[in-house]
Amino acid sequence: MLPAWVNMSDFLRRAGLPVNCSALIIGRKYSENLSKELNALGIEVVYLPDNPYVDERLSGHADLSVFHAGGHKLLLAPFLENTDFSISMRKKGFNIQFANIKQNKFYPYDASMNACAFENKLIYSKNITASDIVNCFQQTGERTLISTKQGYAGCSVCVVDENSIITSDRGIYKESIKAGLDVLLISAGYVNLTGFEYGFIGGASFKIAADKLCFTGTLEAHPDKIRIENFLQVRNVEPVYLTTLPAFDIGGAIPIMEK
Repeated sequence: MLPAWVNMSDFLRRAGLPVNCSALIIGRKYSENLSKELNALGIEVVYLPDNPYVDERLSGHADLSVFHAGGHKLLLAPFLENTDFSISMRKKGFNIQFANIKQNKFYPYDASMNACAFENKLIYSKNITASDIVNCFQQTGERTLISTKQGYAGCSVCVVDENSIITSDRGIYKESIKAGLDVLLISAGYVNLTGFEYGFIGGASFKIAADKLCFTGTLEAHPDKIRIENFLQVRNVEPVYLTTLPAFDIGGAIPIMEK
């Protein structure tokens, strides 16, 4: 039972696709890079504490610790139980559940929550994604499940709209095309991730409105910049470059509320 003061219309109705985002979750370690820019857009930033069970370089990645399937339900990594973060989410009216997983710093055990949910679709790995993720998503109605070998599905997919994505992962590209999605396949790399050779486009981007897609930084160094911007333009989506830095992977941001 939801508290009487909770307005269901405040919760993000379509996973990953805010009409006009009013609150989102990002890792606390990225607050200095992005908080000012997001606040200027009228967005409340909810900071996620570092996940102590995954590689320290990825510990602030929200898509390793939080899954939102739309509405008021949030699935969280076990380390967040009884934290200020989970308490604050409950105060906002969210129904909090904790995934039955055991994460560690080695792939694929760090990636059990790294799935990409948008509209009524879930891109995930049948062999890696936690069953709690799939169950949580399927509870909200008729769903399309797209399974790939890529355990970092959340990081690997940039959601453009309810039927369009951008990815550099050929397996995701192949399976998503089969499922009837419009997919732009881009070159791997050209996204910074400290401590690694490169990061992923999905980890460096997130929707904040039906017609706005944020990137953490610019795509000037990306060989497919023009193709990406053209793909967005055709779909009436405007790229919003939050900083003048080259795009960097933060494990994405998770929009949870909208105006």
